[in-house]
Amino acid sequence: MTGFSEFKKFFMFNLIGSLVIAALVAVITVLVGQFTEVTRKVLTTLFMVVIHSLICLAFVYDDEKQGTSERLGFFSNVLFVLVVLSFITSILGIWDVIPGRTVSDIYQTFFILGFAALHGNILAKALNKENYIDWVVYINYVFMGIVVLMLLPLIYIDNASATLGEVYYRILGAAGIIDGTLSILAIIFYKLYMHKHPKVENVLGGQGTPAQKKGLSIWVWILIAFLALQLFLGLLGFLLNLSSFR
Repeated sequence: MTGFSEFKKFFMFNLIGSLVIAALVAVITVLVGQFTEVTRKVLTTLFMVVIHSLICLAFVYDDEKQGTSERLGFFSNVLFVLVVLSFITSILGIWDVIPGRTVSDIYQTFFILGFAALHGNILAKALNKENYIDWVVYINYVFMGIVVLMLLPLIYIDNASATLGEVYYRILGAAGIIDGTLSILAIIFYKLYMHKHPKVENVLGGQGTPAQKKGLSIWVWILIAFLALQLFLGLLGFLLNLSSFR
């Protein structure tokens, strides 16, 4: 873990160095007064360096305020790795090493992997409380994996709806509904367990006052909101398919 912390510092210092160099190039370009395709790419690179630097600062700020790396260590590390990969991907895309369509596909993959890491890390916090909660979480992991694996082809296959067929989407919708339902059940069961055992530390709670610590972390609420949307879209798709048969 110490090595990974050093890597975080190394990456942030490299971002700072890249920001200074890109800014110098931009200043020289403005003074010379020539705006070429290379200049556009340099300025776009400068913009991406600024964006990723701000993300890293927000990452550090949230970690200091909320203790995210302590409570959601796996998600925190995955998120930082995705930020690094995002920076590399953006630079490769700007300088036309990889096409724009591929860049878009990669970023969609980053989103799915980042959310899956948050989802899995939060579920892991509910383990080792009650046997029935453990079983809900383990089964949830299976369906979460199914949903993630079934979403990836939709990103990389052209005209996926025609290629994969309607049955594929039905299975994905059903798996998404089960995934969301099990996750919400796991969180509810966890809250009921905490209510029965008030002296047990609430690992999914927020930071700050005792009342905030007894509640749910902002990351858990983000997960709940996304799962609710997932359930809604899954049920909406089911109702639309049902109406088409009438």
